[in-house]
Amino acid sequence: MRKVKSTALLGAFVAVASVGVISHEAHGTTIGTPNNTIPIISKEILPSAVGLQASIIPNVGFTGSSDTITLKISGASFLASPSYTIVNAGCTNATQSSSTLSFTGCSVTANTAYQIASVGLSPYFSVSVPQGTSSIVLSYSSNVSGDSATSATIAQVQPQLNVTPAPAAIAYINPGSLSTFNGGSYDVYNSNSNVGLNSVSILNNAYNNNLWSIDTINPPYTINFLFTSIPSSVSSVSAFDGLTTQSGFVNTFSSATPGNGSATVSATLTGNGAPFISASSDTITFYFSNSSNVDISTGTISLSSIVGVTTGSNSYTYSSTPQNFLTFAIGGTQIYVPDALAPDNNVIQSGYITISMPSSASIASISVLNNPSASCPAPSTSNGLLTSTSSTGVYYIDLSKLAQACTGISSVAWQSGVPLVIYISGTNVDATPNNITADAYATFNGMLKRIPVDVLNISNVNTGTTFRY
Repeated sequence: MRKVKSTALLGAFVAVASVGVISHEAHGTTIGTPNNTIPIISKEILPSAVGLQASIIPNVGFTGSSDTITLKISGASFLASPSYTIVNAGCTNATQSSSTLSFTGCSVTANTAYQIASVGLSPYFSVSVPQGTSSIVLSYSSNVSGDSATSATIAQVQPQLNVTPAPAAIAYINPGSLSTFNGGSYDVYNSNSNVGLNSVSILNNAYNNNLWSIDTINPPYTINFLFTSIPSSVSSVSAFDGLTTQSGFVNTFSSATPGNGSATVSATLTGNGAPFISASSDTITFYFSNSSNVDISTGTISLSSIVGVTTGSNSYTYSSTPQNFLTFAIGGTQIYVPDALAPDNNVIQSGYITISMPSSASIASISVLNNPSASCPAPSTSNGLLTSTSSTGVYYIDLSKLAQACTGISSVAWQSGVPLVIYISGTNVDATPNNITADAYATFNGMLKRIPVDVLNISNVNTGTTFRY
């Protein structure tokens, strides 16, 4: 797996493959490639000079001193040096440009293969390939009567690696201990930890595939992952692929301290481990560690770009479109009241939220959507913002009291409707009608208005059950 330099092709390849035929002409002149196959060049190593193999097989013979063979290439460029030749064709003169080779005075036999080569580099000829090309096509023509023009694809250009982020994950913050996450399967490191995680998979298309045997990535190869919108509580970002640590075997990873909400983590893939030698694929897990004993900030981390860099400093962008990677969200059960109405020197006469919940549950926090300057204390029976009723497990919040306890919310907002999110934590807290229900209503101008309420279970990454009341 190596990049072919135009000045070192002869030393790099020692075996001459048998030449098959690939052409768009069913009969007549054809263009052949080794073993009737079309090799694949890795986009990651480009732009670069690479070595190709192709032969022309004229359908008529000719020996005239003025007979001319013209070869044109698309998707790549001929190099200024070294010069090119048609092996054993005895051409007496050759001219070349970046797209065209012309040979004069050639002597060829019908239905015989003649290899195209760079002088001193046979059986290969070197061309310059840009990263943006998808295929390389060689065209043949001559000025000889009866000899047919033809063209054929002699190489494909594709990304060697597929780098694919896992679906966006959610790490749920424990409402009862905001400095830790709830337990989860792939969204957090372990129960009661302060580390959220998600992964990226890498697949090597060239693994055990002879079509990729020449112009491929030469490890070590580095892939840079740029993360943005990282919550302020994250103190470090690191990565690991779980491979056994052995000298000369493992891939290496950098760690980063976020700055201005962004961090770049680099994965250097070696030639001895996955995905190049030991396996065709590898999975890299990224760990977002939050500062100890600090409340974890909510937010969604984006994976903004994935860029690979070769040892020769060629770069290839796998992704440049930001995509959601990992969300930090409050866990437990969420009660969403889209329009809480409360008397606060306005036309609202009264407002209440009723909640039915197990005795093991409690309100962990309450927040106001779309108003970062607003702050409300968590209602509880001890602070007088949560009142129990004669029915076991049924409570209500008097919104007139809550309005006085909150800051950063105007009386106009309480009249038009304040979007409240109430987080409930505790054991046996699931969003089922039997465990937690909620309702909200208000009175104004002598009329009763019922307010829709959503109850959402967000304790488990695999569930998102919502009940509306």
